[in-house]
Amino acid sequence: MSEFEFDLDHLDFDGAEKKTAQQQLAADQLAAEQAAMQDDDSDDCAGGACKI
Repeated sequence: MSEFEFDLDHLDFDGAEKKTAQQQLAADQLAAEQAAMQDDDSDDCAGGACKI
């Protein structure tokens, strides 16, 4: 077997797909939480610059 031949039989594609889906869901939830926190504009500042 040369170094360029790959044995794909031992790889767990289903497990990797599930793990990736879980990571994507967690990232989406985190992004939604961060977006919700940024919507709280109670200090009258928009985009980091306060209104004068």
